[in-house]
Amino acid sequence: MSSLLDKALKDLRPGTSQFKVLVYLAFKGPASPNQISEETGISPGTVRPALRALLVKKYLSQRRDGSYQSKIAFTDFVSDIYLNYIRKS
Repeated sequence: MSSLLDKALKDLRPGTSQFKVLVYLAFKGPASPNQISEETGISPGTVRPALRALLVKKYLSQRRDGSYQSKIAFTDFVSDIYLNYIRKS
């Protein structure tokens, strides 16, 4: 598992808007704030601060076109779920 994912899982609680936005971007790929809001149901007024916070924490990068991209691959999230929840049961 990546050290960035380890840090994110310790830093972000599941269910928070920051966690949801990060997982969404890891799964879907680059997206604009409006796309994130529309597809997740999280209000634009919540998405934008979450994106700023995730940028500061270095979990995301912003592209030239204004979209955001996760620095953590979705496969890393899936591997963590498998190793820590499915494999142990």
